[in-house]
Amino acid sequence: MFALHRASRNLSRNHSRKLVPPILCVLLFAAMLALAGCGGGGQEDSLARVQANGKLVVATDDTYPPLEWNQDGQIVGFDIDLMTEICRRLGVEAQFESSKWDSLLTGLAGGQYDAVISSMNITPERQQQADFVEYARWAQVIVTEPSNSSISTLDDLKGKHIAVQVATTSEAVARSIENAEVTCFESFDTTFMELMNHRVDAIIVDEPVAMYYQAKSPNAFAIVGTAIEREPVGIALKKGSDSLREAMEQALQDMQDDGTYDQIFAKWFGDNQ
Repeated sequence: MFALHRASRNLSRNHSRKLVPPILCVLLFAAMLALAGCGGGGQEDSLARVQANGKLVVATDDTYPPLEWNQDGQIVGFDIDLMTEICRRLGVEAQFESSKWDSLLTGLAGGQYDAVISSMNITPERQQQADFVEYARWAQVIVTEPSNSSISTLDDLKGKHIAVQVATTSEAVARSIENAEVTCFESFDTTFMELMNHRVDAIIVDEPVAMYYQAKSPNAFAIVGTAIEREPVGIALKKGSDSLREAMEQALQDMQDDGTYDQIFAKWFGDNQ
C-alpha cells in the first residue's frame, strides 16, 4: 500500500502539482482492493483452497465413543459421520487424522490440518485460538458406581476424588470444587477404568459418552447428576477461515432442514434429541 502511494507522488517531477489522470486513479484503486483482499489472512480463499485440494484434513481425539473412536483401525462415530456428510456437501473428501486432545488446537493453528471435530466445547478461551461452527449442545454429567448413593450434585463432590480428561471443561469444573482431589488423564476412557477399579469416587464427562458407557456396563457406571447444563460444541477452524466456516454453517443448516442431521443423530443416540 505504501509503495502505491509513493508511486503516485512521483509520477512526474514536472507534474507533481497536477491531478492524477482519472484512468490512473481507477487502476490504483483496483490495485489497492486486490492488495486488501490478499492481506486478509486467507479469509477469502479458505474454502477455495480446500476445494482445490479435494480434501479436508480433520483432526480428532479418537478415544471418545460414541462421538469418535478407533474401531478395528477405522475412526468412526457421530462426529465422524457428521463431518463426512458436511464435506460431501462441500464437494471434498474428509481425511481424518488421530491426535491427542491437548494438541488439537495447537496443530490446527500450525496448519497441520484444516479442521478439528472432537466434541469440543466452545469457550471464550478457545475462541481466541480458533473459529467455531456449532453443531451440537452437550451437558457435562457426574458418573459414579451404581452403589454410591452419596453423590448426585457438585456439592456432594466436595473433598472427593474426581477423574477427568486433561484440558477439558470437565477438568475446569472439577478444579472449582472445594477440596476435591482431581486426577487428569490424557484419554477419557482411563477415567472410566479408574472408577471401575474403585480408585476415584466419580468422574465428570460429556453426557453422550456417559450414556454410552452406562448402556454398555450398567452394573459399573451410573449417571447421577449434572455438572454443567448443555453448552455449545463446535468444529474448530483456523482463525480467519471465514468462507470455509460460512460454507460449513450452510451445510449444517441444510442437513437440519432436510432431516439428514436427525438421521445421523438417531443412528448413534436413538431418537432422544
